[in-house]
Amino acid sequence: MNTTSDWVRELQQRGLTPKTLTPEERAEKEKADAERITKSWQAQERVKYQRMSLWGETETRSFKFEDWNPQMQRNEQTARDIGNQAYAMTNEMRNGLFNVFLFGRAGAGKTSLALAMMIRLSDRYTTMFVSVVEWRNLKFKSFKDNKVAERLNLTEKFMREVEVLVLDDFGKETQAEAKETVSSMLFELADARRGKATIITSNDDLTGLALKYDQAVLSRLITKDIKHIITTNKLDDVRKV
Repeated sequence: MNTTSDWVRELQQRGLTPKTLTPEERAEKEKADAERITKSWQAQERVKYQRMSLWGETETRSFKFEDWNPQMQRNEQTARDIGNQAYAMTNEMRNGLFNVFLFGRAGAGKTSLALAMMIRLSDRYTTMFVSVVEWRNLKFKSFKDNKVAERLNLTEKFMREVEVLVLDDFGKETQAEAKETVSSMLFELADARRGKATIITSNDDLTGLALKYDQAVLSRLITKDIKHIITTNKLDDVRKV
């Protein structure tokens, strides 16, 4: 069995000079190695959650703040203000997570802003995007397909665990569907999301959502802090914003 002395002797025979680390240098190297391993593990964790996203109509979607173009709106200044509000809110979240609620007319950029927030936070937190409609459809399919049921169980596990979760098209179901199926799904999710960030987009305001969901669900998932609420009602439906 080779000893440290044997390895040193072998290196010297090859004309190499082994470097002996001081206790301080050894401690610094161990710290650097630990940080490198931690960063690698964190990167793998982020990818794991991102891959379980439920995108709905498209397989993946991407939008960054630099893609937000206020000039596409008639009310350019309002669009600029909303983009700045979302950006400032995201920077605040980098130092502490909280829930965000984006509501307003369809096609005015709610999902785009939610994606931009999620992507900007993805270097610091695990993130995941879930279309509520796609989640509901997966639930219905799981009743008749065991493989889909297994995928759904894993998806919902990740939804409970992930640090930043975007729930897109919240409340898009009919009133009956929301009360019977989606409401129970959301209730189970809501408790697990405490202390994390849930970014919700919806065409409905709080009054409209209150007609569809139990107040216990809404109070856990939707922020009451007006500083963390964004409305796009003054923007046009441009779809490509």
